[in-house]
Amino acid sequence: MKDNLLLHTDAYKVSHVEQYPKGTTKIYSYLTARSDKKLPVTVFFGLQYYLKKYLTTVPTQAMVNEFLSLRKEILGAEASEDVKAKLQGLVELGYIPLKIKAVEEGTVLPVKNVLMTITNTHPDYYWMVGFVESLLLKVWNTTTVASYSRSLKDLCMDFARATCDDEGHLPFQVHDFGFRGCSSEETAALSGSAHLINFLGTDTIPAIKLVKDIYQGSAGPIGLSVPASEHSVMCSFGQENELAAFKNMLSLYPTGIVSIVSDTYNLWNVLTTFVDQLKDQIIAREGKVVFRPDSGDPEKIICGDPSAPSGSPQNLGCLRLLEQQFGTTKNSKGFKVLNPKVGLIYGDGMYFERFKRILSNMAEMGFASSNLVIGVGGLLLQQHSRDDQGFAIKATYAEINGESREIVKDPITDSGKKSHKGLLSLSKNSKGDFVTKDGCTWQEESEGLLETVFENGVLLKDISFDKVRENAR
Repeated sequence: MKDNLLLHTDAYKVSHVEQYPKGTTKIYSYLTARSDKKLPVTVFFGLQYYLKKYLTTVPTQAMVNEFLSLRKEILGAEASEDVKAKLQGLVELGYIPLKIKAVEEGTVLPVKNVLMTITNTHPDYYWMVGFVESLLLKVWNTTTVASYSRSLKDLCMDFARATCDDEGHLPFQVHDFGFRGCSSEETAALSGSAHLINFLGTDTIPAIKLVKDIYQGSAGPIGLSVPASEHSVMCSFGQENELAAFKNMLSLYPTGIVSIVSDTYNLWNVLTTFVDQLKDQIIAREGKVVFRPDSGDPEKIICGDPSAPSGSPQNLGCLRLLEQQFGTTKNSKGFKVLNPKVGLIYGDGMYFERFKRILSNMAEMGFASSNLVIGVGGLLLQQHSRDDQGFAIKATYAEINGESREIVKDPITDSGKKSHKGLLSLSKNSKGDFVTKDGCTWQEESEGLLETVFENGVLLKDISFDKVRENAR
């Protein structure tokens, strides 16, 4: 399927070739995010993948034949001679006759602004504007993940400014554990790359590969991780020899950061009895040992359970237990920082509101937010929908029999779905706020912040990942 662009559309769109008014020569559409109910801003990202992977396709006769055959099978009727001629014309053209303009990837802007416009460059291919909608609208996913990841970064930033001396820990405070929680390799690569705009910590290798292939890599690191155990490794030693599993990890990695899953059997025994026996070795290491609890109620496990017997490991929680064993220092803002030889990561069931509560609890306990790293899986990369930010592509302008028409969608049953009309431009006002203007002239449409990134089968702007990150900052 990836080899045939003509198959990457919704079934109902294959009949749109003949449905527009006779004499139609141009259609103009735009992409926008219409809702801020879940996320306050939009971080535009992912378009370059679809342009490089799909729209730079050279149409072939085999593609057209396959499309016409499938169209007949789906709709139950042969395509008209006019439809066949227009599809055959694509082969003769040798490119996809569209012009796409977009805000630069990584740009952070409020919802309800124009993010991208699409129009045809050849009068016979007005229908292709809507035909590619289903494919290009997929940027809702990468943009939503980038926007959600940014909200986590903003949360980390707020607590760092309140409780930490600096923000050096931020690039690694939210780690991507989402590869296995994604529905496909492509989803993992796309969603994972969106997270890497905001953070460096990842275990999703396909995301790093996508950045290298699609965004020219990066002058610095794209994504980083550390040696880490999992439950199968720890279990393989047997419960009676769990301590040996910890010693094995420490001997394998005598320097640097190493992460050891710690709740295979008894987390509290690990953070008391085991740590007593391993303390000297941990302190002598050149690096940090990160303990990873991975089950239960993270708020109680990290910060302690007030309902547990006073002074018990469960009552104290991981942070206080590590403090007891390894000590803390106070930073300039009066918050406690764990001995740099040890750290804590929690990677199960983490989502924004829970993370916020934990950071708030830590601050109340007097701990700096830098003491905790979280790992987020499917909740970060997979558990989003197009409705989170209300993404839509709508047509706003047409030319029919030489007449220009501003068109608009305006359902009486939902005013929130009203579209802009006419040609659009994106600019900033005197306050620096983004403004989308509709009803523009072609001259006004040619100006502003939307840049032509694709035209007639050619990628005109190849943005680097460093530039995407710079825009997002």
